[in-house]
Amino acid sequence: MKLSILCCLTDDEELNKATIEVFEKMAAYGLGKNNKVRIGEEFANAAGEGSMAFAEGSSTDIGDSDLSADDISQEKISMGEKKKHAETEKEKVEKKSETVVSDAQMAEYSVQFVLNTSQVTADKDWYNNVITRIGNPAFTVTIDDTAYTAPAEAYHQMAEKAEGDYCAFIEVGDVISENLAEILTNGITICPGHHVYMIAKTFANATKGAFRNFLKVTDSKKELKSFYVIDLKNKYDCYPFTFAGTILKTDILKKRNVNASLGLEMERDFFLRYLAEEMKVVYLPGVEYTAYEYEEHDITFYRGLYMQEWYFDSITEFWMPFLTEMKEKYGRIPVFIQYNFMYSIHARFEGNMDNRNKHVIEEGHGEEYLELIGRSLGLIEESIMLNRNKIAACITGDTMKWVYGILRNGQDYKFQRFFLAGKIYYGIGDTLFNSVMSLSTNILFINYRAGKLEIDGTVHPILYSMADEIYFKYNNVKYKIEYNGRYGLTKAFGAAICKRHSFHLSIPVAKKNETAISCEAKFGTQIETITLSFPSHFSRVCGAFANSHWFFGDNREYMMTSERRSMVIRKVSKSQKFVKELKLLKDMFKKNNWTRKYAIFRMLYFICRPFMTRKPIWMYIDKIYKGGDSSEYLYKYASAQNSKDIKHYYLVDKKSTDYKRLKKEGYKPLVRDSLKHRLVFLYADMMVISNSTVYAFNGYKLKNSAFIRDLPHFHVCCVQHGMSIQKIAIAQNRLRDNLRLYFCASKYEIENLSRPVYDYVGYDALKLTGVPRYDGLKDRAKKQIMISPTWRMQAAMPVRTSESEQRDYNPLFKESEYFKVFNALINDKRLIDAAEKYGYRIKYVLHPIVSSQVDDFDKNDFVDIVPAVGDMSYEDMFCESSLMVTDFSGIQFDFAYMRKPLVYLHHKDIPQHYEEGTFHYDTMAFGEICHDNDELIDTLIEYMQNDCKMKPEYVKRADDFFYYRDHNNCERIYKEMIDYQEKYVLPERY
Repeated sequence: MKLSILCCLTDDEELNKATIEVFEKMAAYGLGKNNKVRIGEEFANAAGEGSMAFAEGSSTDIGDSDLSADDISQEKISMGEKKKHAETEKEKVEKKSETVVSDAQMAEYSVQFVLNTSQVTADKDWYNNVITRIGNPAFTVTIDDTAYTAPAEAYHQMAEKAEGDYCAFIEVGDVISENLAEILTNGITICPGHHVYMIAKTFANATKGAFRNFLKVTDSKKELKSFYVIDLKNKYDCYPFTFAGTILKTDILKKRNVNASLGLEMERDFFLRYLAEEMKVVYLPGVEYTAYEYEEHDITFYRGLYMQEWYFDSITEFWMPFLTEMKEKYGRIPVFIQYNFMYSIHARFEGNMDNRNKHVIEEGHGEEYLELIGRSLGLIEESIMLNRNKIAACITGDTMKWVYGILRNGQDYKFQRFFLAGKIYYGIGDTLFNSVMSLSTNILFINYRAGKLEIDGTVHPILYSMADEIYFKYNNVKYKIEYNGRYGLTKAFGAAICKRHSFHLSIPVAKKNETAISCEAKFGTQIETITLSFPSHFSRVCGAFANSHWFFGDNREYMMTSERRSMVIRKVSKSQKFVKELKLLKDMFKKNNWTRKYAIFRMLYFICRPFMTRKPIWMYIDKIYKGGDSSEYLYKYASAQNSKDIKHYYLVDKKSTDYKRLKKEGYKPLVRDSLKHRLVFLYADMMVISNSTVYAFNGYKLKNSAFIRDLPHFHVCCVQHGMSIQKIAIAQNRLRDNLRLYFCASKYEIENLSRPVYDYVGYDALKLTGVPRYDGLKDRAKKQIMISPTWRMQAAMPVRTSESEQRDYNPLFKESEYFKVFNALINDKRLIDAAEKYGYRIKYVLHPIVSSQVDDFDKNDFVDIVPAVGDMSYEDMFCESSLMVTDFSGIQFDFAYMRKPLVYLHHKDIPQHYEEGTFHYDTMAFGEICHDNDELIDTLIEYMQNDCKMKPEYVKRADDFFYYRDHNNCERIYKEMIDYQEKYVLPERY
């Protein structure tokens, strides 16, 4: 057997040489085996162990599909019939095994590497001479220099030079098992006549390639066979749709063209069309392929996520006409194709959900895009859209299935009620999904004050759409849910797709030994008790341990637990509390080493509490890896008040330069991840933050906050990193951090935050005091221009471990329009010449989140590229600069506070992610707004010619925006916090 391996080299010399090394190792492996394989050896061993040597794919087992009427009837098949069928199949396999063993023979194989070098820019002699380094006479190299636009297009051309019976495809930077030719030869010899072979595919982040579920329900996962024949007529989740990692009969590649006009979808089009005719694939589990480029299901690195083509052309120019054609040609679109379409659609949602939004769809156009998706969903069968066969690549929650149904069928789409065994289920058609009691009501925050439990939560959107009435019941009293407008949206592409319905509930605590709070839903005359879930850091209890609890009350005489789909409240004595804690510790010690660590930590918490909580504790947090923000300013002011009744702690990373600076200034910062930090966090009475997600900044995710959720009692005070004048309810609504005080600098912030979606009205949380860091803003201007745009989610890596850590380097950053625009700006000859002529220095300050990309930018002698980490001081940068260029960054307000000029670059080529709230740039911006680099440079030159003075019209706007202009912001905030502490914190301390 001869195999041709096709590879298109690129202009990346490092990746090219890594790929050549893979080929050299493959040749060395073959040489060590004399380029031979014993046919049937592995096959016979597998069969001899009593398992099937190869398996035809079959339809998914009952346990793998959603419950339906047909499924229920299938359960009546007798076990005797199944056993008889299995014994017959076993006899067939044993007879075939005997034949294979007796015919076992050695088979030779050879390999031809076909390398396209048309895009190689380095010395091509190195690649032309690669044959001399292969060192295996059965492995040859053929060079092809034909130009191409995409590898898939090149493969069709390269096939003319392919000498092998089969072609395998490897992309530059990918790694494939050395035994490829050996395993393929074995498979082809034993089971000839197949045209498409595929292998296991993984990626650098250890995720698996989609549609590679080669096992049937009845197959052993421990004893893998040499190969598996997949019949796509009844197994829909194992087939290739890209060339990389696929082996194809060479004649097929020669005869069938690749439609290059389809761009990102040309490979998918090639394989789905051919497989729709062939309907058979052979899977080789003994070979592995590690890909450098990611597939659609990756929410960060897949290139299409950042390309308009993937969102629009792929649907309108490929999927919609392709699905229509398949329907006309076959009468029914092959099921495996329909699932591949759903996988592709689901990938778009996953990559653009809420804060994952890549902003490729322009702001305000998300609804239009959802309509397009809805039309495309109408081309496939509804049961497949709802993943009735539970294909792994298409797994999604019932809420998304409901959303897909609405997009496909319209806003009136609802799941139906089904009654089974006395319970109510929801589903559609003949498919049942789950019981309605599983549509949990989320308890997000519970507090006790003045004899009442104050509960905030949300009702599931599917339950809300189906139930006739939803209410809470406590002590035989029905409490009607009071819905409010607090933010509860789930968005995709910037547009709302569903909403959890927010509510607030006040329940007087009954003075009884035991009572329970439950949520009930009424469906006609039937009532269902709905499951309560606790998915918030502030939920007080969790479902991880049966003995999870929360003690509350004036003297902590009550205990709340989650039991029987209810919140059970009991009056408890000190001894009962002690016993309950022991039971929880026992649960944690028994579970695993991780929970055992937290059990020890809980014990330490109780031991140290009498010594560490003698005085109220105020804890302050900025970015942790970077200080100098509002929390640090307030920390310093509060510490200087010499109050002996309060302990102040400022959290910072010990490795940061700000830690050394603070130590040098005489402060004792709290070291992140130290034992003291962990304890202070739990003991804190007031938590001062400048950025949202207080638990994340202290190293807690929902999984581990469950172990300490009943212990923290701090009141969170927001001193702001930026101004709250845009639509930011997802990050700044009251329950995001359970905010009790929110300090503002402008009446426009108060107006914005007073909207129902933020849910601050009625809580006396919003205070017009100014923000702390403005106290340090004193003009010391030099001839210096500061360029500092905000970050873009599509330009930064996602959070790796914690919000408190700097983001990782993003290898796709240089492909973003964000990079291209600002790299071009800071290297523009006109700007550099003007700076030199008028004596200005330019500081390009990277946002902290994209500071890891500093080395991507081109350097010159007149621009300093400054990452906002390390010893960089924003205060010094603001005070020493004469003019600021930004886009939407909140630091514009620091500059305007000093009445220094700003110029905005709202570049037409960069997707904007600012949603106006109460700050309107056309009438309220503190400077000119430019829409391309040339317009900006013209404006900057004009300012430099006039010594960078803020124009009177913009001074007037700044005067209107800011309520104060002094340097007494910390003083006002400190007074508000002292008053709040006296009124609410001290009475509740224990």
